[in-house]
Amino acid sequence: MAIKLKDIYLFQDININLANKIIDNSRTIEIKAWENIIKQGEKSNNNAYIIKNWIAKVIIWDRVIKTLKAWEIFWEIALITNEPRTATIKAMTNIKLLQINKELLHNIIKEFPNWKEIQKIMMERILENNEK
Repeated sequence: MAIKLKDIYLFQDININLANKIIDNSRTIEIKAWENIIKQGEKSNNNAYIIKNWIAKVIIWDRVIKTLKAWEIFWEIALITNEPRTATIKAMTNIKLLQINKELLHNIIKEFPNWKEIQKIMMERILENNEK
């Protein structure tokens, strides 16, 4: 696999086999340049996304606050809560994303003997990142 899973903060302290299984079972979607991936205020669709290539912008109230690049994860809070989207994410080029679904993630985690600890670590990482 070309990606360095250990560089994605969500996977840094978990078993590499688990991280690979999550990635391998995630759906790849394609978004055209200038399309919204997520729109601020929308209801959560229980998915997080990892950018496979190119870039996207994070926009809050029509102001760009961050640029996301290849292998960055976003909207991971949707894996633990159903809060409405707090920002718009817009593709700046044609973009490919890995879509990680909450139910799929939890089902995969439960296949591992220490799944409760893994789930706790991942939740803590998501919450820490969203406090930044």
